[in-house]
Amino acid sequence: MRRDPHPDSRCLKPWPAWRHWRSSLALRLPGFRGTLERQRAVAAMHLVSTQLAHTRNTAITRRMPVTVCPSRGGGRCLDEPDWSAGWLVYLDPGRDGQPTGPDRVLREVRHPVHETVQLRANSGRLLLRYQPDGRSGGHNLTLRACSTGRLYGEVIVNNTGRVRTRRPEAATSCDAAG
Repeated sequence: MRRDPHPDSRCLKPWPAWRHWRSSLALRLPGFRGTLERQRAVAAMHLVSTQLAHTRNTAITRRMPVTVCPSRGGGRCLDEPDWSAGWLVYLDPGRDGQPTGPDRVLREVRHPVHETVQLRANSGRLLLRYQPDGRSGGHNLTLRACSTGRLYGEVIVNNTGRVRTRRPEAATSCDAAG
């Protein structure tokens, strides 16, 4: 019986298959990038809409005004409509623009979304204050979820405090939407 000097030569080598897979992945990657950006923006919309609904329930349960506002940390609200860095939820019986102390802060969310996603509120409304009956009063609040300059959806809170989401039917620039 003759022995093969290279016993591995009959085995199927994975390298040609690996090269083919790597090449096909490179061709599909640009399409996947768009899917990934859309998923990140939609996840941000779900996260903020859940937090807003929870804040409303807290106001009703505690029978006290509860405010949610954009924040970068430190227990303070921002004076700008950018919610991308996070938000702050606090008890607000005096209807102040900031928490009156650290014991009033119920939740501080930092870096909730991917760095490519922007959550921006419509102009004129920097915070959302829920009344003890669940109403939010004032004008509607609209938070736009954008990524790479494209609008992927909006989270809208009406005067009765109801939170809903809306996605654009066609590709829309984030600048054109606001």
